[in-house]
Amino acid sequence: MRLSRLDRRDFIESMLLIGLGACAGPRAATRALRAAPPDDPALGPLFGEISALADELARRRTSAREFARRTGARLMELELEDDVLADWERRGPDDPGIGRNGTRVLHRRTLELAGGPGSVQAVLFYTPAGVSNPPHEHHNLLSIKRVLKGSYHVRQYERVRRVEPGAIAIRQVSELVDVGFDGPCIDMTDDRLNVHWFGTVGRAPVLALNIVAIAPLAPAATFHGASERRAPGQYYVDPTAAPDGDGLIVARSIGREQAAEFARLPLAAFPSHLLREDQP
Repeated sequence: MRLSRLDRRDFIESMLLIGLGACAGPRAATRALRAAPPDDPALGPLFGEISALADELARRRTSAREFARRTGARLMELELEDDVLADWERRGPDDPGIGRNGTRVLHRRTLELAGGPGSVQAVLFYTPAGVSNPPHEHHNLLSIKRVLKGSYHVRQYERVRRVEPGAIAIRQVSELVDVGFDGPCIDMTDDRLNVHWFGTVGRAPVLALNIVAIAPLAPAATFHGASERRAPGQYYVDPTAAPDGDGLIVARSIGREQAAEFARLPLAAFPSHLLREDQP
């Protein structure tokens, strides 16, 4: 699917086609968008089909993992003309974030999900050169991100168990040193690759497109359980403690001030705790 000089409405429709996993191919998606009346995109046949897929997620007829898989596949089919990238870079973030990790929400669709009122969003991530997105876990979220320009260094972790309030046991499961336009997508669900940490590589900034679903699970089905008082969202953790013999790291919750310190340093400044196959 190739995008060039899209206006705001066209982009919104396109992100839904990509982010919610259209059953038709990218060429059919393009034709459906062009046929849809500009003042009533719901009349586009393919847009209607994608809306039904969003309802499947809301009604728990599609799993979070399947949603992430199909969304990632569609994101990897996306092709962008230089003018689209230039326009997104020119517009820049409207939320500066922590440590200049800015974002801009391009589309938000409200859904009644299993966790209560939620939404599906298309978000641009702006990461300046030399900046890291602080390590964080996700509570009742699912997220799929594709790099459009530049390159990320990425570490991903599995949550293993809750240790005590404000601390979780995690295990590093990946060390991806050059995630660029050719992929892979950086994805996570509540029960898979939930904690991650990423930052720019080299002297180039990163522009990335993220599809996120907020509150896809009933509270009791989340890692933290029904007793968790925090709203769905991302929460910063410190994954730099020494691992035990099984590779488990006790990651404690941190505030915005400490998260900002992580944002100023590259991931390479901290040792990787990824267990090698030849380690016991």
